[in-house]
Amino acid sequence: MSLTIESLNHQITDGHGKRQLLSDLSLTVGQGECIGLMGDSGSGKTTLLNLIAGLEPIQQGQIILAGVALAQASEQQLSDLRKTQLGIIFQQYNLLSSLSVQDNIAFSARLADRYDASLCTALARQLDIQALLNQYPLTLSGGEMQRVAIARAMSAQPQLLLADEPTGNLDDNNSSCVVELLVKLAKSHNTALVLVTHSHNVAAKMDKIYQLADGQLTLVNK
Repeated sequence: MSLTIESLNHQITDGHGKRQLLSDLSLTVGQGECIGLMGDSGSGKTTLLNLIAGLEPIQQGQIILAGVALAQASEQQLSDLRKTQLGIIFQQYNLLSSLSVQDNIAFSARLADRYDASLCTALARQLDIQALLNQYPLTLSGGEMQRVAIARAMSAQPQLLLADEPTGNLDDNNSSCVVELLVKLAKSHNTALVLVTHSHNVAAKMDKIYQLADGQLTLVNK
C-alpha cells in the first residue's frame, strides 16, 4: 500500500484553548488510487496533508508511507522521503521564477536523483505545455502554471501525490481540464493521489470521496 494512516489523533491550540482536530482517524490509500478529501474550513484537511508529508510531528497514532513509519522517522528520513516518494502540488503553484518552465519541470526529478529527460518531455506533451518550455513562470496564465506544477511533481515519479486545493485559483473550465489530466497521469504512473478540494465537481473525478468532520473521515457516495 502507498499510504496507511492508523488511529491518528491531533490537537491544536486556538483562541478557546486546546481543540481535538483529528480523532482516531484511519485511512488506507493504494497505489494508483485517487482520493478526494472535502470538509469545512478549519476541519483539519491541510493539517492532515502536512502530517502525511512529515511537515508536522505526529502526536498520537501512525502514518506509514512507502514502508516508512513517520512517527519514528528522523528528520533526515522525512526529508529523503519528501524528495523521493512524495509529490506536493500547491494552490499557489510555488514555481521558481528564476527557472524556465523546462527547468521547473526537471527540478523535483533532479532533487530526487531521478531525472529522466524523456519523461519530462512526455509530461510536457501530455499537459500541453511543450510550447512553453523556454518561457518563465511570470509570463504564464494560472492554468499554465498549474500544469507546470503538476509536471514538476510527477517528474520525480513519486509514490504519492498530495494536492491542496490545486484548482482553487482556476475557472471551472480550466479546473476540470487540470483535474482530469492529474487523475490520468496518476493512473498511468500508478501514483496514489490525495486531493483536498471544496469543489464537488472536482471531487467527483476521484475514485473515492471522504468528508472530514469532527475529526473523522466518512466515505461519501459519489
